[in-house]
Amino acid sequence: MSSRETLQPLYNGRPVKAPGLMRHGPFPGSDSAVGHKSLELLEDKLAVQTSDIEKLARENHKLATAHVTLRQELVGAEKEIQTVRAHIRSIQTESDIQMRVLLDKIAKMEASIEAGEGLKKDLQQAHMEAQSLVKDKQELTFQIQQATQELNKTESDIKNLPNLHAELEDLRKEHQRLR
Repeated sequence: MSSRETLQPLYNGRPVKAPGLMRHGPFPGSDSAVGHKSLELLEDKLAVQTSDIEKLARENHKLATAHVTLRQELVGAEKEIQTVRAHIRSIQTESDIQMRVLLDKIAKMEASIEAGEGLKKDLQQAHMEAQSLVKDKQELTFQIQQATQELNKTESDIKNLPNLHAELEDLRKEHQRLR
């Protein structure tokens, strides 16, 4: 106890008076109305900050949900891109094989025409099949172009994801800063 009595803390350069080391009443130079207004201002400021924090928390939750959804959509889009690319390769390969087969058939038919007139009908049939396949190839080429455009659009959307992630990160940082 004696050490408490020898150490005298200071308040505004004056020792705090014992017993109990408590000062009763207002501090010198303080006005209770001003203190009350300051307290109200602080409480209002705290309420506004609390509201802002809650709003940011809700926005952060929405962004996190959107982030998860975008991730899932990205995975789905990448799988779809792989499927479309495989399908395009398959269509192109099949079309090329059919075209080679028909060109070979046409060449053989033309050689056979010289040997006999009876093969003329077979050649005409082959020409009609070739024209049909050319038309089919044109349609497939058009479908491939459409699929390529969709693929390019999807890739463009995927390239935009880093911007969305950066925006999300900025909002998180802003949220952390406001905390």
